[in-house]
Amino acid sequence: MHFEADKNETTESIWEKIVLTVGPNLSKEISPNTSSFINTKDGLECNVRNTRGDLLANCYSENDRMGKRRWTIEVIPIV
Repeated sequence: MHFEADKNETTESIWEKIVLTVGPNLSKEISPNTSSFINTKDGLECNVRNTRGDLLANCYSENDRMGKRRWTIEVIPIV
């Protein structure tokens, strides 16, 4: 799953885009209180977790050709 964002968007705005992109089923399970944003040398990443702290998805961003950030969401399969 992917979405684009401006380089200077807030984490609140990015979080809203993550919730919309993962869809209604997964968005019901995710918790903003246990999820976290991480600043890396390449940009910003997000670990999306449920209320128990289980990792549901990894999100990372990279520069695109248009001067924005392309976010990729990798959903973790639940076993």
